[in-house]
Amino acid sequence: MEVTMVVKPNTHWVNGWFLRLGARAVVRVDGVEYAARWGWPVVIEVGVGSNLVAVGARYRGTRPLLGALDTRVTAKAADRVFVEARSGFFNHQPFAVTTMSTSSP
Repeated sequence: MEVTMVVKPNTHWVNGWFLRLGARAVVRVDGVEYAARWGWPVVIEVGVGSNLVAVGARYRGTRPLLGALDTRVTAKAADRVFVEARSGFFNHQPFAVTTMSTSSP
């Protein structure tokens, strides 16, 4: 069974200008990467149960995904899970991934 997960990558107000200028947002769910845009939600179909979610930044011309820290998010049947990720105050800090809410239709 599939559940809809909405992940929104955001930047911290201190270093957001730097990330928006030189890096692209990437959402990783259960090891699969999805291209994202800062401040825009990414809708992903995931399986019921525990899922590993990480958001990071990839600077143009580089391969490493920086700031990605796996966070376990649980999805129940018939839920729509909303997740927000925000970069740290300093550029070297990992993104904080938080579950905003879940809703059933």
